[in-house]
Amino acid sequence: MMKRKCLLTLLCIGIVGCQSAPFTYNPEEVEHIHLAKVIVEQGPRQFAHDYVAVIEYIWNEQGKELSGRLPYVSAKFDSLNILPGVYRIQAKCANKQHQGSVEGIFNFEPASDYRLYCELKQDRHTLGFSVSTHVALKLEKTAN
Repeated sequence: MMKRKCLLTLLCIGIVGCQSAPFTYNPEEVEHIHLAKVIVEQGPRQFAHDYVAVIEYIWNEQGKELSGRLPYVSAKFDSLNILPGVYRIQAKCANKQHQGSVEGIFNFEPASDYRLYCELKQDRHTLGFSVSTHVALKLEKTAN
């Protein structure tokens, strides 16, 4: 029984630790201050009506998958430290009722801070009123 409690405790700590660790892509080993930093806002909004994002996969310009994730097994990311350049990011956008994966292609500048978020898009219904149609992945440059 004691072994089981220890195993469960270690498993919980491991899962929480993996989910909060930032993803870092720096094969050229440049100084950390020259990397682009991307955060995804979470917090109490996670089950609200607006959508929040969690990064699932990252690809470089050549199409190589960098995040090393396995579907439904590996942790997702809520922050990135990445070399400047163009990357394709897939994130899960979810609110308390709906969820889905969306992608975006983004150009990151050196030593810049960004915020990644999901934005609800609206179109006009045939009767003339606005309706929510889809969610897009957006990137916003923030002040350093």
